[in-house]
Amino acid sequence: MPLGIIAVTLLFLISNLGRNKLDPREPLEVKASIPIIGHLLGMINNGLVYYDILSKKYPNLPAFTTSIFNFRTYTIASPSLIQAVQRNARLISFEPFLNVAAERMAGCSKHALEILREKRSGGQGGNQAVIHAMHSALFGQEQDKMIRSMIKGVEVWNDGLAHKAPIQIDMFEWCREAITVASSDAMWGPLNPFKSKYFRDAFWDFEAGIDRLILNFLPHIVARKAWKSRESGTKAFMKYYNANGPAQGSLLAQARWNTMHDMGISVEDVSRLEMGMAVGLLSNTIPATFWVLFDLYSRPELLEQIREEVNQNALQIADKSATIDLTCLRDQCPRLLAFFHESLRLRSLAAPTRFVYEDVVLDNKYLIKAGSMLNISTTAVYRNADSWGPGSSEFDATRFYASSSRKIGGFLGFGISPNLCPGRESATSMILSFVSAFILRFDLEPPSSSSGPLWAEPKLRFHSLSSPWFQPAEPFLVKVMRRKEYQDYEWHYRVPEDKGQFKLSVG
Repeated sequence: MPLGIIAVTLLFLISNLGRNKLDPREPLEVKASIPIIGHLLGMINNGLVYYDILSKKYPNLPAFTTSIFNFRTYTIASPSLIQAVQRNARLISFEPFLNVAAERMAGCSKHALEILREKRSGGQGGNQAVIHAMHSALFGQEQDKMIRSMIKGVEVWNDGLAHKAPIQIDMFEWCREAITVASSDAMWGPLNPFKSKYFRDAFWDFEAGIDRLILNFLPHIVARKAWKSRESGTKAFMKYYNANGPAQGSLLAQARWNTMHDMGISVEDVSRLEMGMAVGLLSNTIPATFWVLFDLYSRPELLEQIREEVNQNALQIADKSATIDLTCLRDQCPRLLAFFHESLRLRSLAAPTRFVYEDVVLDNKYLIKAGSMLNISTTAVYRNADSWGPGSSEFDATRFYASSSRKIGGFLGFGISPNLCPGRESATSMILSFVSAFILRFDLEPPSSSSGPLWAEPKLRFHSLSSPWFQPAEPFLVKVMRRKEYQDYEWHYRVPEDKGQFKLSVG
């Protein structure tokens, strides 16, 4: 018998010694084709999409169980169970994964981890103190100030593109550069480490290798490129803090620094945590922007409709100056906002994950046992015809145009309450302001095929653990041309104080 088979057989016998059988009240267990390690291999090969693969294989299961060795993971695949998870938020918590990220992704010290760790289910650890400080810094005039800075940054990139057009660009790479610089300047101020192209490249090497860093097995060897980039990024942030960079940054940057510093976390550990913060800031906004642009330009009729809506309701012309008003985008461009939601819905690969502190019965049906993990497959939730209609897998630009969509409770584009993205308003403001000016100023043409220009779906990258959206796995080249109607205008944005908030659907 080959050694490999012997090893797997022994592993199987050992792992099943004393194994707790599933309680009949637990969600049905989905078996892997390869015993013991099949689900682990599925995760390694497919990333978060693996749970969607399983939900497609068992479409009639609202929830199911997978086991790797003795460890159970429950997957929610139906919108009807999301509220049950929310009602038990103190017992089904996201908090432990913050420390997993701090330890394995950021490489924080044991001292910092102990300060950050949740003291009991429901909070009261250092992580909660940081989150509370962030929420306080993301409202009112300070939020408007940060939004204004972000939008001014992308305005510079749009102007630069206009001067170079016609030009061919990698659309995802261009979005990534523009939004990285604009967002990081707004966050960390003039001493922002992301001003360095070397730092930006190192950061994206770090982000691309997070799935290997999370394994925490000889990371300096197994994930060497990501590990080296993380360490050099940490040194850059240490230089930023030692130069008192937050004093010139946003209130959000100041709040994070002051809270962690006052808790006794070292400059090095704060710098490591800030590398993680940068992942949250950038890895969501960039692919979301790319997909909104792709979904608009690949649907010419809808593109023209939304151009006309923005032109009529949010664009102010004076002499040769064109200004996009953010308040008008929010209040008078419902088709744009609906399109934005639908693009996020169909481009999601997220699987919000929680740790189960105590035994819980969801919806009086499913026993979820303490010490297990629970995740929600957003792709399965979005495919649910009972909630989203018979065309749930199709792009419907009017789906969120009707107010009835808000009662679905299954849209998870900004997370799931009580762990909603604190920066969702800022991100939406920047994305829609940027997209609105972009579609008025530019035409895009994809590479030509034998049948002419074709907006073909790009090949996708499935292994990202940092972004809840699909990302292209290869360059996506387009030709950028200025539209004659507005090519001689100077472009600006207006962000009034106390502009209110977008009517975002949240789970």
